[in-house]
Order: sequence, then structure tokens, then C-alpha cells
Amino acid sequence: MSGSICGGGLCVNCGDCNSGGQNTGVCCNNFANMIEFSRSLVKSLGDLPTNQDFSIVHFATGVDVASTLQNSNQAFKEMNKLVYTGGKTNLAGGINSCQSTLDDSPSDRKNLMLILTDGAPSVPQYTAEEAATTAANIAKNKDTFIIPVLIEDPRFQTPEVKYLENNISSDGKVFVADFDGLGNLQDAVFEQVTCQANAS
Repeated sequence: MSGSICGGGLCVNCGDCNSGGQNTGVCCNNFANMIEFSRSLVKSLGDLPTNQDFSIVHFATGVDVASTLQNSNQAFKEMNKLVYTGGKTNLAGGINSCQSTLDDSPSDRKNLMLILTDGAPSVPQYTAEEAATTAANIAKNKDTFIIPVLIEDPRFQTPEVKYLENNISSDGKVFVADFDGLGNLQDAVFEQVTCQANAS
């Protein structure tokens, strides 16, 4: 939900960042692409013949738990209600809040956390990366497998990629695509999620 997704503003009435006739909740094509990627992935996973639940957490400066451990149909509906906020990147808060929803999951299931971000953490000020690293380590120590998706130009190896590989990802892997290329990542992310869900 950070401001950089739709051009840097809070997008209260969307104004300049309303692109291509999107409604004011969706705000811009970039945010619409993120939502579509998430919905498609949840729908594909929901079609698998396994027991599963989904939580939806969105974060910018603040963090909001949109839904906790619901079936794919309910999660899909909750994603349709998301309204873009703008703000900074509170990755630590997002990880902590998501993990809190997973703490109540059935003990016989594998917990996975998929993180979509378009940059480095920026909240709390001065200690954002340390806070996010700590949050990720706490989640991983609870056997949650974290899969980051970084939204940026995949042609460049940026500091954000290295940070996510070394400090957030459970296996040192980060999926990278720009906003328009997110759809091309779906099969690879789906494979990673199902592979980890089936791992003993």
C-alpha cells in the first residue's frame, strides 16, 4: 500500500494517479496489477484438493489485517474490498501482523507468508531494516516459510533484492518483476508455495 506504488502520494481522491479509468479505491494500474496477481494466486491455490486457509494483511505506514484464516473464496472477496492508502513501508509491522494470524492455524499445516513489496522497509524510522529482519526471524523461528516478491525492474540487482534475500526470505530466494510483469511470476510463485506446503 506504500505511496510509491501509485506515484508517491496518499491518493486521497486519486487525482493524478488515477490511471486508465480505475476506480478511486484501486487508484492506479500498478495497484490493480498487485491485486490481480494476489487474487489469481489465491484462486489457483484454492483450487487444490488440500485443506488451506488464507489471511490478508496490507501495510503502508500502518498495518491492517483484512481477514484472518478464511477459505480462498472469502479471501478473494476481501481482496476485492481493498482500498489503496499510500504511505511508507512498514514491513516489520506487516510481518508481525501476518504471523499473528498464523499463530492460530492448525498444527498439522505448514504456514507460509507471501510478501509483496516494491521497496525497502522505511518504518520505523532509522531502524526499519533491523525491525523487519527481527520480525522475519521471529516468524521463521515459528516455522513460517517466508516468500518475498519484490516489485521492481528485474534487470537490476538492487540493494533491496540483497536485503530480502539475506534477511527476509526463508531460503534466500526472492521473486522479482515490475508491476506489468507480475502475472508472469504466477506459475513460479505457485510452484514455490505448493512445494513448501508439501514439504515435511
